[in-house]
Order: sequence, then structure tokens, then C-alpha cells
Amino acid sequence: MTTQAPTVGAETRYNKLKADRNTAESRARQCANLTLPTLYKEVSKGKSSSSRTTPFQGTGARCVNSLSSRLLLALFPANANFFKLSPDGMDAQQLAEQAGIQQGELEVGLAEIERTVINDIETSGMRGRLGFGLKHLVATGNVLLYIPDEGNAKAYPLTRYVVDRDGMGNVLEMITLDSVAPATLSDEMKKVVGLDNKNPGGGDEKATTDVDLYTRVYREGDLWLVYQEINGGVVPGSDGSYPIDACPWIPLRIPEEDAEDYGAGLVFDYLGDFDALEKLSKAVLKGAAAAAKVLWALKPNSEARPKDITSAESGDVLRFNATDLQAVSQDKYADFRFVTDTISTLTTRLEMAFGVRTSIQRNGERVTAEEIRYLAQELEEVLGGIYSILAQDLLLPLVRRIMDRLQRAHRLPDLPKDVIKPRIVVGVAALGRGQDMQKLTDWASASQKVLGPEVFAQRVDAGELLARMGAASDLSMKGLIKSDEQLQQEQMDQTTHQAAIRAAPNLASAAMAGAQPQGDLSG
Repeated sequence: MTTQAPTVGAETRYNKLKADRNTAESRARQCANLTLPTLYKEVSKGKSSSSRTTPFQGTGARCVNSLSSRLLLALFPANANFFKLSPDGMDAQQLAEQAGIQQGELEVGLAEIERTVINDIETSGMRGRLGFGLKHLVATGNVLLYIPDEGNAKAYPLTRYVVDRDGMGNVLEMITLDSVAPATLSDEMKKVVGLDNKNPGGGDEKATTDVDLYTRVYREGDLWLVYQEINGGVVPGSDGSYPIDACPWIPLRIPEEDAEDYGAGLVFDYLGDFDALEKLSKAVLKGAAAAAKVLWALKPNSEARPKDITSAESGDVLRFNATDLQAVSQDKYADFRFVTDTISTLTTRLEMAFGVRTSIQRNGERVTAEEIRYLAQELEEVLGGIYSILAQDLLLPLVRRIMDRLQRAHRLPDLPKDVIKPRIVVGVAALGRGQDMQKLTDWASASQKVLGPEVFAQRVDAGELLARMGAASDLSMKGLIKSDEQLQQEQMDQTTHQAAIRAAPNLASAAMAGAQPQGDLSG
């Protein structure tokens, strides 16, 4: 479906919305310079230039890399589904009956669709781009993901796109900025956008300077309308539309604030600690460099000459009083010790907040596994707010977009959107199930210690306990747990088998007695 592009140009709208991005851009520059400077790149006439600031500490980079890696692993677990397709508003058995199939066939079909979506994400190399986007989210608070109709995804940094939201946070418009080489454009496209002119010098070579390509995506009714623009001219064949719930462009921000188009990022919440750590680390490095400088103080009336001292080799003998020569010392050890202790405190504090693994375990010879588990669980609960945002703003739109592009490529069947819907099973959902599972195992372990294994087995319904543990693990218990009837039948079979074993010797004796001859009757 094609649509007519509006009269307002994409470049004009981009420059207008760019003014609303200044505050977020300033915060992103600060946070990137203290963590990963390469995440922020200035854009001038389509060209990007990376920040040349080099932090004096590596804690910021370690925090961002650690948290983004944990988020990637939690949201996109390896060799596991992060979503499930399930009926909405009705039971799976009811839906299967309406479709004229068995419930098992329905579950197998939905599982096959889930594997197809996961396989497309893995084989297209999308995991790496998603990890890169999560780094931007943690450090700068903003990123725009683009999922094309085929191939790998692309992550736009904050300086390469603008977004407009309403007061409720709903996205109304997005515009991206790309730099393309004229050689990659077709002759028709060059003619439309005015790039077919020869160089002023009279040469036959076309201009080689990259040009700005603006892609505008805006909402109209139940559709996303899109078109591209170069030099004020609409690129031929670039206008089109997408369903409202399957947009290829996914704008993300952390945290979500009312009436704000952009987020501030997690690093900005701890900007005071990061800034203090940066300044103290810089002071210590400069102080260490000054302390490493070797200077000698020689008495003015000494018989030795400075040249003799500086040119002397190891083992040489000089004729002068040893007390005439002394090393110059700063005597700043106590001051440096106070600063290094403060740096250590700030580092531990930040690494705990960002979930760096080395900060979870306290210093000591006897650190129990329960302590580490408890601290790790606290970190997971703190990250629960991030999981909820990303599950709603990233995972669901990503699944819908992947399913839409696979259906366009005829690799997936068309599903009734009002009946079958994706459900996220990682993030906050996984945290809740993990806590239920931990409570069940803790309760079962404590009960066995108090009551003893025999009383525990008598008082607790084993089938119900297994069912609840399976539900906490988000596993289907169908056909996995034996029913009471199956157990009774197995007990009866076992009783019959044991009775047969006990009776076997008597039956064998009777059979042997019956087989013996009764005597010779011939005479």
C-alpha cells in the first residue's frame, strides 16, 4: 500500500524536533564521556565524529558493559524462548476444538512458530545489535532500533534520530538521519533528488560527498506512514505503510517520564558518583605521576658536582659526604590514602548498583553461598523496573515485527491477531516465577528438617507440590506427573508382581512333584 507524502519535508521536521533533543543530548554527552565515549558521536552535515574524551577510570565502562550484558542475557536467553504464543480470552482446549484439532496439535504448531521467530533472530545476527542498543540505553537512555524487511537490525544513536511523543508517551513521529554515498543511488533517484549534475569544474565524475537521507515515520489512524527524502526531494518508491503494531522502527528510552520525548539513562541517576570518581581518579593519577618523578637535593657547598651524580653508573665511587645528597619526597602518602579509600568506596557503590559480579561477594574468608544468592536476588529485584519497561517497549514490538516480516515473506502462516497473542516469559515474569520457585524449595527444605522425611511425605501432596513447582518454572506438566489412578494401578501391578515372586518357589515345587514317576508297575 502506497501513500502520498505530505507537503512538510522530513528535513524541515527533523530540524524542528531537534531543538527538543538538546537537553537529552547534553545529558547523553556527559554520561558517555564518563563511561563509554564512543557511544556519543557528534553529527555535523551528516558526518559523525566520536568524542575524544578519555576517562581516567574504567569503572563506568565496566558498569555499562556488565549491566547491558545481564539485560541481554535476561531478555534474550540463549537456546530458550523469551515469548510464548497463547490464546487470549479463551482456553487452549476450547480454541483447539473450534479449529477441529487436538490441543496437543495446537501447542505443537504454536511452538513451531515460536522456534521460527527465535531462529530468525539468531541467524540474522540480531543479538549483537540488540546488545549494542542496550549499551546505549544504559549509558545515554535512548536508542532507536530498526528491523528491516530482511537482514540484520540497525541501532540509531540519539544524535541520529528525533522522536515526538504525546503526553501519555505514545510515539507520534520518528525521523532518522543516514549518510549515503551517491554512488549507491540509482540514476532515477539521482535525477529526482538533484544529484545528476556534473561537477562545476567540468569533469564527468559525479559528486562523491555523502548526502543526508531522512526517513520520516508518522502515525495516521491505524497505520504508520513512511517516506524518505534527499535534498528536499522524496525518494521514488520509498513511501509506504505498516500496521500500527508491527512498526519496523522501535524507539526505546529509560526511564519513562510523562511529557518527555527522551530518557535520561541509568548512568545519569548516579552522575554525582561517576563525576566524583572521575575527578578523584584524575587527581590520583596526576599525583602518582608527580610522585614517580625522581629529584635529588644536593647541598650548595658539597664537594660533589651534579654532573658527577647524574652521570655515575651503578657501582661507581664518588668522593663526597653522603649526607650532602637527599631524595626529594612529597610526603603525601596519608593524603593519597584518604583519596584511594574514597575511590574504593565509590567504585564498590557503583558496581553494586550496576550488578557487576565482583562486587556481589564481600571480602572475607567465609562467604556463604546464601549471602551471594541473597545479594544477587536483591539486584534482580532492583532491575525489575527495567525489565518491565523493556518487556513492553522492546520485546513485544520486536516479536510482532519479526512475525510480520516472516508472514510477508510467507515463512509463517497468518494468525488471528485477536485470538493468538505473544506473551513475554522473561524479565519480570521470570523474576516472579523464580521467587515462587525459591519460596517453594525453601519451604519444602525447612518442612523436611522440622517434620522429618517420613512425616513430610505423609502430610504433603507430592503431586500438588510438583505441579506448583512446574508452574513456577513455567513448564507444561501435561503427561509429566502421574495421576492418582496411574499410581494406584502401578501399586496393584507391583503387588501382583511381588505375590507372584513369593509364590514362585511353591509353584515350582508342586510342578516338580507332579512330574516325578509313581513307581514301576511291571513286576
